[in-house]
Amino acid sequence: MKKNKEDFDFLDYLIRKGGPEPDDYVRFTSIVDNVEPSNLNKFREGIAPILNENTLIGHAYVKPFGYPGDFLLIDYIYNRKINEDTKYRNWDVFFQDQHGANAVRNRKDYFVNYCRNISESKKNPKVLILGSGPGSDVHEFINQYPDTHISFDLLDFDQAAIDYSKEKNRQHSGKINYLRINALRYNSLKLYDLVWSAGLFDYFKDKHFNFLVRKYYHCLTEDGEMVISNFSTRNPTKKLMEHLSDWYLNLRTESDLYRIASEAGIDNELVHVDKEPLAVNLFLKIRKNR
Repeated sequence: MKKNKEDFDFLDYLIRKGGPEPDDYVRFTSIVDNVEPSNLNKFREGIAPILNENTLIGHAYVKPFGYPGDFLLIDYIYNRKINEDTKYRNWDVFFQDQHGANAVRNRKDYFVNYCRNISESKKNPKVLILGSGPGSDVHEFINQYPDTHISFDLLDFDQAAIDYSKEKNRQHSGKINYLRINALRYNSLKLYDLVWSAGLFDYFKDKHFNFLVRKYYHCLTEDGEMVISNFSTRNPTKKLMEHLSDWYLNLRTESDLYRIASEAGIDNELVHVDKEPLAVNLFLKIRKNR
């Protein structure tokens, strides 16, 4: 009981001083990681002053677009957005310093490098992005390589995300087509050199993950590839996401991804699992042919 009081006193101290500074990170993270389910509501009551859209933690918690990890939050992570109000600034600095946020930025870099490679090796390649969100990854790639001949189809179920991406990529509109539909329901008449998804499959159970692998495998060109990002079970930010922001993902191991591909009927020789430098984001890579 004494320890609980000390922890809540420390949380109150952090709220009053405007968030944790680097010297506070270890203790704050330990408190969050060790919140018991029976104390979760009380814990969130203790940090209620920051569980609003003034902080990145709060944005994820209140879910202004109805789901965690929405397009705006992802764009904030990509751009390292920090609220400069002293009541909230250190909370955002803490959020952006976590492995989860760094891994999200790493997967954007992974995408940009992948597109650069296929742009150099293929003539007029086509890319389909499932759950395209803010379109920031495409925006960064085209800004870096304005002469690219890649054409992008961006699919998202959220009209607000599409509108945001259209405005962000307005100057590149000739290279981008938008599809407002659930990835589970889309039936493509095109074949793609790359089917990419980051930040979508983490929300699917294995059943739907398997279904989508089967579905979009048939949308690949003969030398095309599907690349699906999924947060790893080694994600050290798991409890911070869950306890602070009510943000839950289906974390998977490399073995899980190989198993799902196998259960979808994909030959093991066509499957490889890659990872970004922190090994927090895994990438299930499935080739159409050897």
